Amino acid sequence: MNKKKHPLYYTWNGMMYRCYKPYHSHYKYYGAKGYSVCERWHNFSHFVEDINNHMPNGHLLYKKEYVIDKDLKDSKIYSLTICTIIRGKFNSDIARLKQKKKVIAEKNTKVDVFESLAEVSTLLQIQRSSIISCIKRGNRHKSGYKFVYADT
Repeated sequence: MNKKKHPLYYTWNGMMYRCYKPYHSHYKYYGAKGYSVCERWHNFSHFVEDINNHMPNGHLLYKKEYVIDKDLKDSKIYSLTICTIIRGKFNSDIARLKQKKKVIAEKNTKVDVFESLAEVSTLLQIQRSSIISCIKRGNRHKSGYKFVYADT
């Protein structure tokens, strides 16, 4: 079998690269934080066998809108017993919620607490990237606001 032509190859390859290749753009979120793939799934044929024959709803992974997910069971390991097949949109929504941080905006004597960067950006009409830049640098925005992440 030419594994590169298999419909699941890029799903498997992406999972392996995120976890084991330091030069991959998402390694810092996976491998660098201790995420890994079970030993059995290091072999592409075993991965396909498990998806096809043992994974509940494994057939859905052949559709573009579905992805393999380990986070619903709050695990750092991709494996048959941990992973589930879910819609990509749902997976993105989960990731966004996990990354959601409260932001404190201070201007003069007024202090406001916002639930997320998106909320600050929308309500104060300041670009998200500008807010992030101010937080990282510790400086004030040209509007006069100083932003910091709230301890959660």
